[in-house]
Amino acid sequence: MEQNSRYLVIADDFTGANDTGVQICRRGLPVSVVFSPDGVEQDHCSYVIDTESRALSRAETKEKLTHQLRSVDFGSFHHVIKKVDSTLRGNIGVEIAATQAVMNADLVLFAPALPGLGRTTEHAVHKLNKVPITQTEMARDPKAPVKEDNIQVILQQAFSQPVKHIGLEEIEGDAIDFSGAKIFSADATSNRHLEALVKAALQTGKRILWCGTAAIADVLLGLERSIPPALAVIASLSQVSNQQLLWAQTQGAHLVSVPINRLILGQMAPEDIAKQAVEALIQGKDVLLASAASANREQGLAKADQAAKEAGMPLEQVSFYTQDIIGKIARLVLEQFRPSGVFLTGGDTAISFMRSLGASGSLIETEILVGIPMMRLRGGAWDGLKMVTKAGAFGREDAIDYALRKLKEVELDHE
Repeated sequence: MEQNSRYLVIADDFTGANDTGVQICRRGLPVSVVFSPDGVEQDHCSYVIDTESRALSRAETKEKLTHQLRSVDFGSFHHVIKKVDSTLRGNIGVEIAATQAVMNADLVLFAPALPGLGRTTEHAVHKLNKVPITQTEMARDPKAPVKEDNIQVILQQAFSQPVKHIGLEEIEGDAIDFSGAKIFSADATSNRHLEALVKAALQTGKRILWCGTAAIADVLLGLERSIPPALAVIASLSQVSNQQLLWAQTQGAHLVSVPINRLILGQMAPEDIAKQAVEALIQGKDVLLASAASANREQGLAKADQAAKEAGMPLEQVSFYTQDIIGKIARLVLEQFRPSGVFLTGGDTAISFMRSLGASGSLIETEILVGIPMMRLRGGAWDGLKMVTKAGAFGREDAIDYALRKLKEVELDHE
């Protein structure tokens, strides 16, 4: 393994150490959690150092990190990530400053958002489910109560140097500027915002101390460890599936709507829709290939039924036509781009898809969520392709997004 494949994470508690370390493991890289820098070896592994400092006083935190991190060879790691609690518990400013004092990075970026779990930052104020952290139960935490929710203030209290804040306006306006300061805090209410921040920071070419949750580690590794995106094929009319689709969109998946009415009337060809999906996949985006009725049940069904009447198609055939045509479109996509795997919701959708690929069956590997299995296709040109199936009216809100993430995991590299 190349030396620059090594990552170093510094966490203040054991659970945080593991939830960030697993982001490295998901990319096929071996990673060890240790309780002291003495456990960090000059080998091919990435490391997570758990300092167990969250409940210490500010003075104790500074002393412990300064002492422990002196022996770390930061230069032997490709990236260094200071893991912080997503609800700002602990002496975050002190920990970041102590780490920076030893590492002396060219740029410090603090973005503690974890959008997938409702931890967001806007106008520098960190929130839990849209409520400022200091107005939640985290302010009454018995071990590490949160007393400040402004992340720029948190950093400024710990650094003598000026701290510059990057707001959503800059991020969404593609105007992120890492000049004029060395220490930065940043807003983020979605994974797209984190991705924009990480991309812009990487483009500076500077040695960076990344400070945030498992989300910033996930985005960084996703950008640097290229893994093909995943494809979701959705034809379920369930409201549950609709909510899961919408959630996946908020996390960055790209929707390619399949207008069944236009296909019935010959106003659009399956190749046109497949092209849209392939273009998004080539750009590295997970794709949600969904019937218009899956995205908007009432409107999609009404248009499809009206088109069927105009074309002289029996209404009872619309459902069969939808399943068949989406399976064919999915095959057209796979003929041009092989994703990490495919997610399918609805039994009819799955069968149509597998038949379109000429598969003889599947080999079940594991259960990624209760009632949601992962398998590999057997037979046909796509033998071995990873696949996750889910009943339409089943699963929690983030089920599709979670399945797409699991499909992109790679086997651990032990070499």
